[in-house]
Amino acid sequence: MTSIATNKFSKKVLLSALSAALLAVPLSGVAVASAAGAQPFPIPDVAAIDKTAKPNVLVIATGGTISGHVNDGDPTNFQSYKAGSFLMKDMLSQLPGKEKIADVADYQFGNKGSGGYAIADLYDLSLAVDQALKTYDGVVVTTGTDTMEEIGYFLDLTVRSEKPVVITGSMRPWDSVGTDAPANLYNAIKLSASGKTKWYGTVLMLNDEIQAARDVTKSNAHRLDTFHSPLLGDLGYIDQDNISIYRLNGRALKANTAEWATPFDLTKIQKEDLPLVEIAYSYQEAGGGGIEGLVSEGAKGIVTAGTGAGGISSKMAAARAEAIKQGVVFVTTTRTGSGTMYGGGEGIIAGDSLNPQHARIMLLLSLAFSDDFETIQDWFAEYARQDVDQADIGNADASEGVPGEGGVHPAALSDIGGHWAQASIEKAVAAGIAAGYADGTFKPNQNLTRAEFTVMLVNTLKAPSAGGELTFTDSARIGKWAAAQVSQAVKAGIVAGYADGTFRPDAPITRAELAVMIAKAKKYELSADASSGAGFSDDADIPKWAAAGIKAAKEHGLLAGRSDGRFDSNAPASRSEAVAILVKLLQD
Repeated sequence: MTSIATNKFSKKVLLSALSAALLAVPLSGVAVASAAGAQPFPIPDVAAIDKTAKPNVLVIATGGTISGHVNDGDPTNFQSYKAGSFLMKDMLSQLPGKEKIADVADYQFGNKGSGGYAIADLYDLSLAVDQALKTYDGVVVTTGTDTMEEIGYFLDLTVRSEKPVVITGSMRPWDSVGTDAPANLYNAIKLSASGKTKWYGTVLMLNDEIQAARDVTKSNAHRLDTFHSPLLGDLGYIDQDNISIYRLNGRALKANTAEWATPFDLTKIQKEDLPLVEIAYSYQEAGGGGIEGLVSEGAKGIVTAGTGAGGISSKMAAARAEAIKQGVVFVTTTRTGSGTMYGGGEGIIAGDSLNPQHARIMLLLSLAFSDDFETIQDWFAEYARQDVDQADIGNADASEGVPGEGGVHPAALSDIGGHWAQASIEKAVAAGIAAGYADGTFKPNQNLTRAEFTVMLVNTLKAPSAGGELTFTDSARIGKWAAAQVSQAVKAGIVAGYADGTFRPDAPITRAELAVMIAKAKKYELSADASSGAGFSDDADIPKWAAAGIKAAKEHGLLAGRSDGRFDSNAPASRSEAVAILVKLLQD
């Protein structure tokens, strides 16, 4: 921390700080004009950083205090600084220890304060996050804290991937004394890499605390512990190497169900479809001119921040009634900071426990996708309310993409047409080895976890046997959907834990691990001396513990190398690679 705040560091990044000023306009404005026919964002190729078996995390930087530079070179200027000065690539180069937790890349989306971004920019940001998550294991988004809760909730409602999205920033600039910036960036990367917030939607991580984007709000202009989730509390927190998650949010309870994804798929609309939605604040004898002015400027929706349980003045109520006649949709919230709104009426929707700024984002997206009041009202009840339904309990323990109830028929899978493994995928799904996702996709290029492959392998063997008690130090992290098969595989000697006693069910399975598990499952004779190699150009890089298993699996025609002749033993195995091998295994 001390080295980061030195004058030497400030001089080293001064040139990059100057060049960063050129990024005041989001880079996305150049890369993408709209979702339809848009060019891909210049996301770094994951292969360029995929050097170890650790998760791959992309940091998408937008600026804010976290990349701020103190004015006059004075590191005691906690509140006098220029936000969006340093580039993320330079910040990451100064961040110690990141190689211990993930393989990290960065994408500079923009570089300015959070309040300087338009809703249309958030549209681009969300699409960039989803593009990154097609290949990366997790994403961190850095922003300013002023409107971080709105940016976070926009991402929460629109990102389609279930992979971890963590938003972070800081309350002090990067090069000030006692800055919280490096610690927040490090812990956000650690949280994203851990996979522990998969299915949670977007979460916020500052000050070692993990918050749900839907619930969190900034509560103080200066304090480091400014972010809180009124009444509902933190999801968890980070203490050194320990990441503790103590509660599920409403989204996590809907994991692996069609209800998990919101209706707000930005690829279905244009930026121009995003309407003007405003907030009207109530106070003693508030006039109706505010609402009238917002309507005259073209507002399609207005959120009222009312007193107490959402009450507004008589003049505001009269202006609201007139606006509703003109088709404007209203959402009721409270200015008190917490509390649930109930009821509603003609043209008025109760905002549940959303604060005004969150309710505005929800209403804005709803109006972008529908002009039908009842539909929008239903969406608020389903996706904004997020109270716990008894029918949802247990869904969070369900596997995704492995056989189970509600699997998608192979003919209905929407993303395998023309894929090199299409025939194998169809056979695997039909045979009950693998399954599609609730949204009708198979995600053939997505990495496979150790727990998922274990389930698929045991299902392929179709040799039911009793398992034993799981004694891994992280056995509690093995979902109920996988526990029986993992237990059977452990007892059969097919899979084992790591030297530290963990199983790491959510870690991506490497090609080497996959090969050894297959060799053990088929009880192939493993040569005690595999020094002659398996015939791959990178035989020298294959771990000794895996050499015999890889050689045996290749000799039985189950494995092949990359197009350049490498086996690439430490690379994660994709779902398509796994099912192609397992289908061959059925015929072996």
